[in-house]
Amino acid sequence: MRLWVLLGWSTEYGAAVTAVAVLGIETTETFVEWVPREHGASRVWRERLAEVDPQDLAGRMALWAETAIASAAEVEPIVPEATLEIAVRAQVDDLLGSAR
Repeated sequence: MRLWVLLGWSTEYGAAVTAVAVLGIETTETFVEWVPREHGASRVWRERLAEVDPQDLAGRMALWAETAIASAAEVEPIVPEATLEIAVRAQVDDLLGSAR
């Protein structure tokens, strides 16, 4: 299982530092959970994910993670023994909790 925190552009900071979603990939299964109220900053990621075949997603993430306008950070699952969906949701909950 691999998890990425997807980052969107922040006009306030002039960099891709706004967490907009968490994406999980496990073999051919994918799951994404979007951070509420970050629809504008998540636009690039929504377009990317809509246009890619799920089987090609893992390969594309290596390239996309390094882009300046909408990057991503690979993270270790908070709940490593969980299903993909639960692991992704736990990571989003952690992001939202740390934003307070």
